Amino acid sequence: MSAIRRITLQGVFIAFLVTLLSSCALLDPVYEQPQVQLVNIQPLASSGLAQRFQIDLKIINPNSSKLSVSGMSYTLKLNNQKVMTGVAGQISPIPAYGEITVRVDASTNLLSGLRVISGMLKNPEQALHYELETRLSSRWWPVPVTLLESGDISLGGNE
Repeated sequence: MSAIRRITLQGVFIAFLVTLLSSCALLDPVYEQPQVQLVNIQPLASSGLAQRFQIDLKIINPNSSKLSVSGMSYTLKLNNQKVMTGVAGQISPIPAYGEITVRVDASTNLLSGLRVISGMLKNPEQALHYELETRLSSRWWPVPVTLLESGDISLGGNE
């Protein structure tokens, strides 16, 4: 294949891709990203240095069409230390302007948790910073949507 023909095919492909992406944006110009909130954490039986948890996550769909999620992965960090990770598949569609709570399992490495506890013991008045990063995969879009929820939890008596 000649260099000119290859450049022409690349140009046509790029123009097609730009048109496709812009048409998706035009179909729903007020699309809002979904939200994922941490609702509950319960410990499960542990095994060696790994602790398992059952986590309830609320997924909120603020859009006018249902959200189909084929799978998700999630990471919870405490004071910038990754303490829990997990994956889930086969999630029920979230209705338009609706929300669902999904119950998933996550695991943690005990050594990561010990680092967080050690930091808390050194400075017990310091707020505990959390960060929940969730990646939602859709059946119709190849790139997952990354969502981030973060905040501080005051552990001391000064509120």
